[in-house]
Amino acid sequence: MLSTMNFCQSYTQKEYKALARDARIKLFNLQQQCMTQKVPVIIYVDGVSGTGKGSFVNLLSEWCDVKHLKNYSFWFSFDEERLRPEAWKYWMKIPKAGEFAVFIAGMYDEPMRKLAAKEITETEFNEIMHDRVEFERTLAQSGYVIVKLWFHITADEHKKRMKARKKLNNKGEIGFSTYDEQSNENFENLNSVVGKMLPLTDKHFAPWYIIDAYDEKFRNIKAVEAISKCIENALDVKKTVVEEFPSMPDNMEALSGISVLDQVDLSLSVPKDEYEKELEKLQKDIYKLTYKAYELGISSTIVFEGYDASGKGGAIRRLTQSIDSRITQVIPISAPGSEEAAHHYLWRFWRHVPRAGFVTIYDRSWYGRVLVERVEGFASQWECKRAFSEINAFENELINKKNILIKFWLHISLDEQLRRFKEREAIEWKRHKITEEDWRNREKADQYKIAANEMFLRTNTVQAPWFIIPGENKLYARLEILRTYKRVLEERIKEIKKGKKK
Repeated sequence: MLSTMNFCQSYTQKEYKALARDARIKLFNLQQQCMTQKVPVIIYVDGVSGTGKGSFVNLLSEWCDVKHLKNYSFWFSFDEERLRPEAWKYWMKIPKAGEFAVFIAGMYDEPMRKLAAKEITETEFNEIMHDRVEFERTLAQSGYVIVKLWFHITADEHKKRMKARKKLNNKGEIGFSTYDEQSNENFENLNSVVGKMLPLTDKHFAPWYIIDAYDEKFRNIKAVEAISKCIENALDVKKTVVEEFPSMPDNMEALSGISVLDQVDLSLSVPKDEYEKELEKLQKDIYKLTYKAYELGISSTIVFEGYDASGKGGAIRRLTQSIDSRITQVIPISAPGSEEAAHHYLWRFWRHVPRAGFVTIYDRSWYGRVLVERVEGFASQWECKRAFSEINAFENELINKKNILIKFWLHISLDEQLRRFKEREAIEWKRHKITEEDWRNREKADQYKIAANEMFLRTNTVQAPWFIIPGENKLYARLEILRTYKRVLEERIKEIKKGKKK
């Protein structure tokens, strides 16, 4: 496709001066509208070497309100990024509502380089492209505007510019990467990879705009026009579209054929003397296993969900006693703060994704979107429905390669919950645990059960299964959680060691 396009268009200085004034005012005004309407915008500035990506980003900083624009480069990877799932570095840089973020040589640059250099296979490349598209889809469905600019020039022009850049590099005036040298030597190979990438990732919610970068003036005008057009379209859609989606089913049991929570055997228990003996052994074993996992770079993400007073806090304490505190953090989740609410709802969970070898425990989690936010009406029906696929994609990123994700649901009967509520009210040092919100949630127990059953149905995957723990007897629940974590750790460590021997 690119080989058939004319990449030698230009503007005279007079033409550019006339067009630039209007383009600049229009872009600035659109940015102000985005700020007012709290619409976040992501702009990719990508393309072959020597097309002036840096110069154009400088122009955007000049033409926009720079207080609400941030530029991010992905040319280099840092330890904090390499030690986490790859998507982490992109989620950490998404703009909040009303802000602009510019991704320079963004998410597509590195995999294209690797395919052109034959460091990855075409199948691996296609999988990466799929993940990039799903990332963009998730953001776009939440109201993010995504504009992707690809700057391009002909092979002859590229060769000429690389020759000039190499002279400056030899003088120490500019940097010249290995990628620049590779693409200079095999421009047609890189061009072929770009031709594969564009149709795979050009979507209506995140379109590519091919920009002729032969002439700097022509490039600037056409790139700004593309950004403005994309933002205008998004703002028009926001004004006119009214969400109309099917209602959430009133009876999830009828849809699934079974109520998962009604099948849990709540009679399971363990005597206290046996509990104390096994607890000590399990905690010692897990301490050793988590150190082995640390040495192998295996991170653990552990989620706790369940009804109020189901014993999550006590179970988490027994778990953290089993792990060195230097590699562990517990993240309690409550209503989002202003900074968190200004981002996509998954952003605040990505912030705490563990480094390789570390352990993050979430006391409640991203499942709030399909539980409390659904039942209480804090999220729309459409937001709740699409959250299932977004959560599954998020969890696939967490466990990519060798990491562990464990999801615990602690289950108790309503009678036991009532007993614990009353106990909390009666004991002074436990009163802080009971609130009016707990009692309100209890009144909606049937709705929460329906929501939980659909959650299990749609997010219990092979890679990230749910472990539903009977919690009527706290001692049994705590041991079962530790047994489960120990077993999963042993399996993953064995799997990784076996892979290293091959």
